[in-house]
Amino acid sequence: MSGEWESVDGAEEEWDADFADELLGSYVLIGITYRQPDGTVTESIQLHGYIRSIDPFEGISVGCEGSRAGEDFNLPPILDAFERAEEGVYTSDTGDTVRDPDFVAYLTVNAPKS
Repeated sequence: MSGEWESVDGAEEEWDADFADELLGSYVLIGITYRQPDGTVTESIQLHGYIRSIDPFEGISVGCEGSRAGEDFNLPPILDAFERAEEGVYTSDTGDTVRDPDFVAYLTVNAPKS
């Protein structure tokens, strides 16, 4: 299954093609928290950029801007993680400033229990 997400909690939900089309090309802020099985946070990252592609099997590709400019970041195909952003100025932990993004997304990645 090269390039596809094998298993994503919530991925069995019905794909909302209209919302996916709306997300495509939009400017997004993304926060990701990585946790150990006991809940300990091991890492948090913030990034922002334009959604370049979105597919129910391939996932969501973001072309990063700011301190991560030039990088592509891939996310699982979880549309429910995205919500409309409130107007305003957002500042990341790296000092990047973004004014009036289209959407924000927050994801938590839980390490598997060994």
